[in-house]
Amino acid sequence: MKNLLSIIILTLIISCTTTNNKSTIYFGGEIINPKNKFVLLLKDDNVIDTLILNNQNRYLEKFKSLKEGLYTFKHGNEFQYIYLEPGDSILIRLNTWDFDESLVFTGKGSSKNEFLINLFLQNEKEEKAMYKYFNLTEAEFQTKIDSLANERVSIYNEFAAAEESVSEGFNQLTNSAIHFPLYRLKEMYPYYYKKMNKLTKYPKVSGSFYNYRSQINLNEENLVSFYPYQNYVVSYLYNLSDDLKEKDPSKNNTTINILNSIIENINNEDFKNTLLKKFVVQNFFESEVHCDIDEDVFNLFIKNCSNQEFKNQVENLVSDSKKVPIHQPLTNFEVVTYNGNATKINSTINQKNSVLYFWSTEFMSPIYLFKRIQYLEKKYPNILFVGISINSDIENLANDPYLKKLDTNKQFKLTPNSDALQFLTSNYPRMMIVNKNGVVENGFINFNARNLHSELEKLEKN
Repeated sequence: MKNLLSIIILTLIISCTTTNNKSTIYFGGEIINPKNKFVLLLKDDNVIDTLILNNQNRYLEKFKSLKEGLYTFKHGNEFQYIYLEPGDSILIRLNTWDFDESLVFTGKGSSKNEFLINLFLQNEKEEKAMYKYFNLTEAEFQTKIDSLANERVSIYNEFAAAEESVSEGFNQLTNSAIHFPLYRLKEMYPYYYKKMNKLTKYPKVSGSFYNYRSQINLNEENLVSFYPYQNYVVSYLYNLSDDLKEKDPSKNNTTINILNSIIENINNEDFKNTLLKKFVVQNFFESEVHCDIDEDVFNLFIKNCSNQEFKNQVENLVSDSKKVPIHQPLTNFEVVTYNGNATKINSTINQKNSVLYFWSTEFMSPIYLFKRIQYLEKKYPNILFVGISINSDIENLANDPYLKKLDTNKQFKLTPNSDALQFLTSNYPRMMIVNKNGVVENGFINFNARNLHSELEKLEKN
């Protein structure tokens, strides 16, 4: 039935095409268990088109002027890449409950996209498997990397030989998808070798270990939105910072080192702004006790980021963290139950040691949220965990396979005039720790903060 549906839609597409429109691209498909009523097609994080689902949850669009290249399609908070060329007529069928693994491509141009998705999934599995080899010597580790590279290249050569034609653009992209994850592992090697072998200093590696760096452009416009490339650049920046700290102990602020490296090496304005924001927000969430931001980090970011929206987000984040003072009674803000009844947060806490977690699937996947809360509730059974949706995600509790596993009696959303909106201007997820007396012990802590467990253990003893 599934294949029949795809064939019917594809036949419709082909019937609309002629030999005179080889520059046209058709893109469509079907969403099973949709999160909303549209699919976004993006190029370099910019929305190209919004494709509306019909009453059968299908979509189809004809594009006459799209250039060959890597695009992103997004539905809900999930996304995946798609490579489009003039003449393609690609259909994608997917189930949002298992987004990546359920992807099925049909139509002209589908084989290259199937290969690309399978390569991404294989990269993820192999990277996890490689962590156990970080304690090897440089030569032994290099041998492992070379073996993986040769295997991937061989598989791609077999694929390319079986295809009628493979464009140079797709060949270059696949080369990046093959090698950048391996380059990233090499950038990570000194840090993990030191950690696994319990050394005080980073290992000295030969100059040839990083020979590939001379071939890498840190401002490759065609790759700045490609996560294997982004992940490599991030690991490279960390490696530069660690090396700098080793040579000059006075330069011991990792985030400052990385921000300066970005400013010095990244010329692509959008990419530079994205990286600056990424590291400054990370610095905020990784502060040791209460989420806060290093003043030098903040000033360096504000001075060098040219994206005003990013600046506003970071400024709002910092402002939010200061609007809930610790060791003071929690503001008794208004919330709405899953069933639509208004109540006050203190009535919900009801003199119990509690964690209020404000969540949004804009910043986290439903599966992560469910598994994280499930783990914390099991580990700390004497603490009440209360979920508060920052936006309308609570409406998906009955439909999403993971969100619906959350206890709806402990799930709320904010009223339009709730006082809580005053400290949620950035929309970033956060946790607040409140003791049984209604006093705030921690006003802003990240879901996976390093000090979260020590904070919760302290709360249990309260």
